Amino acid sequence: MSDKVDIQLNHEPTMDELNGFDHVILAIGTHNMDLLMSVENSNVVSSWDILNGQEVSGKCVALGGGLVGAETAEYLASKGLEVSIVEMMDKIAAQESETVLPLMEADFKEHNVQKFVNTRVSEIKDNVIYVVNTKDETNVEITADAIVNALGSKRNVFDDSKLTVPFTYVGDCSGERTADIASAIRTGYKAANEI
Repeated sequence: MSDKVDIQLNHEPTMDELNGFDHVILAIGTHNMDLLMSVENSNVVSSWDILNGQEVSGKCVALGGGLVGAETAEYLASKGLEVSIVEMMDKIAAQESETVLPLMEADFKEHNVQKFVNTRVSEIKDNVIYVVNTKDETNVEITADAIVNALGSKRNVFDDSKLTVPFTYVGDCSGERTADIASAIRTGYKAANEI
């Protein structure tokens, strides 16, 4: 058995290359879901793009307070930006570990991150987010210079019908919880051990 690992960066393998292996592990990830509400003349940016280094400025509103939205909000707040989070559920970062969540909450408090929970976005127009509180049906308008789409992700599409060798999906595209590093590591570890 060889102790060398052949790592090829910036290379998309052909189907022939993939079929030359004994087993293929597919870790192709996810992408932001499209916004489901009407959006007109507004600066909407993907949370993934921001986490990959795209710059934004001014007042930022993260749409979605799950793991990705909360982490993006925390990142933007740490850069000194004014940040708000809009979440339909009653809690921000509900899936975050009990170890990390208190630290995140402390960061939110230190940077005055506004949290709108139980809040549904009805439309976005001219960088104004029109929201409704689902508990008391009150309407609120939130202005933003940058609107961050963190409403969720969809697995990237890969045509596996031409693979002739056994294959396994891992990480965000595996069908388990997405945008969760612990899940990605767990599914990758499990797949490697089963080969």
